[in-house]
Amino acid sequence: MDTMVEELSPWWKSIGMTALFCLVIAIATTLVWPGSFYDDLIVSFGYGMSAVIPARLITYGFPQLSHRFVTVSSVLTAMLLGTANAYFWLNDPDSTQFLETMKTVILLALIFTVLCFYYFYSYEKRLLMQQAIEAARLKQAEQEKALALSQLGQLQSQIEPHFLFNTLANAIALIDQDKETAKHVLVRLTDMFRGNLNKSRAQYTTLAEEIAFISAYLDIQKIRLGDRLDYDITHHNVDLQQQIPPLMIQPLVENAVDYGIESKAEGGRIALVFSEAEGVLSVEVMDNGNGFQPNAVSGGHGLGIENIRNRLQALYGEQGSLSIKEPPEGGVIATLRVPSIQQVK
Repeated sequence: MDTMVEELSPWWKSIGMTALFCLVIAIATTLVWPGSFYDDLIVSFGYGMSAVIPARLITYGFPQLSHRFVTVSSVLTAMLLGTANAYFWLNDPDSTQFLETMKTVILLALIFTVLCFYYFYSYEKRLLMQQAIEAARLKQAEQEKALALSQLGQLQSQIEPHFLFNTLANAIALIDQDKETAKHVLVRLTDMFRGNLNKSRAQYTTLAEEIAFISAYLDIQKIRLGDRLDYDITHHNVDLQQQIPPLMIQPLVENAVDYGIESKAEGGRIALVFSEAEGVLSVEVMDNGNGFQPNAVSGGHGLGIENIRNRLQALYGEQGSLSIKEPPEGGVIATLRVPSIQQVK
């Protein structure tokens, strides 16, 4: 039914525009040559409909024919049928001016018909051009999306070895100092990556899984730093089953540990606050450490913040954002905003 409506829509639009033209011509003709408005209207509609209806029928039945052929055929049809209609309505055997009247009617009808078809031909040509442009834009957008997703996979895969190597390096450093603690770190690292490694390679994971991953990461860092690190994670009134890109938050937490807390002699506190409003998920990573460090932009290995912004652009465009600021009381607040996606497919 919808397809039929879409197919008939151009028909009604053309007929409606032609009817409007015919009405205007009938009014103008009556004003210039006083006579019967009814007769002028019938003649005008005869030429107009004899042009547009055959044009639509030819286009519908033979879509492979050129616009030029359709235009010429319809003009000829309009002149034949329209003139026959005019002859029928205006024929007056007792009038000596009938022949002159018909000559004037035919000339005006030819001019009117050609102008109408010029308008419709130009309109349809512009319409086809716009459709071609939209199709090209759609194709380009699909290609850009495919390229962005390909680049996203490369960006995302860079984070996993970076985090893994850092944690292993920390564990190795602890072996000589505290073997039991180093063993605990390795056990927690195994727990983190068991069942989560495959998910981290996917485009999305659940917020609950991401929070569990970050909690395990902070546990490992707390084992290493002891009382110098305290952390808190809050997520009131947030759907924990919604989708979020994996390993999007962890680099922010890692920067807070490495550049905010670890470099501060007395250590500090990291707080993660998850909130949701008007279809937007916000994640704040706050620390009271030494403040923003230039090296934190790259995360030490060309990753970190730059990577997150590239991934946000690839996945969400202008709907995803990452802002970083230093509050007056010190430390850093990194705020990540992404659209809420309620179900994992």
